[in-house]
Amino acid sequence: MLTMSACGSTDDPGGSDTSTTSSPSNEPTASAPDPKAGWHVAEDDGGRFFVPPEWDVEEGDTGLELQAPRQREGGVRVGGGSLGSSPTIDSSDAIDDAGDTALEFHRNGSAKVERLPDVTFGGVRFYHVRGEDSAQWLDDYGTVDNGQLTTVLWTFNREMVDRGQTDELIDQVMSTFEPTS
Repeated sequence: MLTMSACGSTDDPGGSDTSTTSSPSNEPTASAPDPKAGWHVAEDDGGRFFVPPEWDVEEGDTGLELQAPRQREGGVRVGGGSLGSSPTIDSSDAIDDAGDTALEFHRNGSAKVERLPDVTFGGVRFYHVRGEDSAQWLDDYGTVDNGQLTTVLWTFNREMVDRGQTDELIDQVMSTFEPTS
């Protein structure tokens, strides 16, 4: 099951400034703003990610599409990620097997591809396969947790963003992962 939703807004509808007084009060005090307020939620059976407000989350053919901001007003997008999840056998080798399969799959289409060290998001280990060709940067992350293979395949246009910018865009989303278990 894939779901997407938007969280609340950080806008102050009254536009008023807040002030503090030194006298004690029984009124509740303002708490720190929610750092993910206004962010979209992209969720499937394997977990959820929070996607920045300036991004779009759309239903795609194989899962949710996490669309990075447009390069300029009315312009093309620099890239994005495809979030998918499917049942799989959960074993001690499942993540390594999934990573090896992703590596072989991308070797057939990318000029350069490699498996990087595994990373942890939300306390869950992910494989990381990175590739590139003349047109795009590619990063494929995946994990197996509670019998679900969850993957995010990121692709970005090399003419619009460099590798460092791509890493920053990906990290905005991947670092927010929360497992469903």
